[in-house]
Amino acid sequence: MSLQMTNKDVFSNKFNIQPEGDIVCHVTDEYGDIIVADTEEHRILRFEGINEQSKMLKKDVNLPVHHYSKAMLMATAFTSGRTALLLGLGGGALLRALHTQDDQRVMDVVELRAGVLSVAQEWFTLPGSDKISYYIEDAEHYLRREHTHQYDLIFSDLYSAFSMEPRQGTEAFLRLCLEKLSDQGWLVLNYYEVPRAGSALSGALREVFGEVLYCRVPSGNVVIYAARKPHLQTISELREQAQLLLSRLNIGNEMGDLSKNIVPLYP
Repeated sequence: MSLQMTNKDVFSNKFNIQPEGDIVCHVTDEYGDIIVADTEEHRILRFEGINEQSKMLKKDVNLPVHHYSKAMLMATAFTSGRTALLLGLGGGALLRALHTQDDQRVMDVVELRAGVLSVAQEWFTLPGSDKISYYIEDAEHYLRREHTHQYDLIFSDLYSAFSMEPRQGTEAFLRLCLEKLSDQGWLVLNYYEVPRAGSALSGALREVFGEVLYCRVPSGNVVIYAARKPHLQTISELREQAQLLLSRLNIGNEMGDLSKNIVPLYP
């Protein structure tokens, strides 16, 4: 924790960052601070006070704000499946969008921190549905359960206050996700960079999955789409499906441009 606090202080001093909004909720658990702040237009979830973990538009709580959430949502255009696993809840932006898109979609949500779930339920308008189940558990432990069923979509968004959970980029983690995917399933990872050619992650993705795509978003994050089996659709067809999906969800022309960023990870 002392190293994390040092990193935070250096980051704040270098860039003179003042977090947005007035704090309306501040709780602390064994992992650190969970902070909710309000601006006129948004409600924001932060861990340790700097980086936005989630952002909700008050006038339309079901509309994703962050580009990476919108890019992750595009994966629903690639499959007609209706079961999903969300690893990492945050403020529930992706969960709300998925439920709005299809309120009959069966979703399991795994969140490490009971405090995050409690804050999200109180402050971030999580959908009330018997189709949604919540589990307070480590994501890897959940994936190792023998009695869980397979999913058409697995969304992995595992971040602490300052960094991505490193296990999310390992071959062991990818193989655990593969075991939980249906035959036509997709794993969707919120990653911090494009996996470099020759890197361990790039090699693992190639080894484990039949098809791998990615989308770089304006914030710098990279959303990786990894399919159990290769698909017949061309990249142009997948981009068109993603653009049509987000247009139907009224996310705007901007997202048509983002869908053009979907490209194969390797030729």
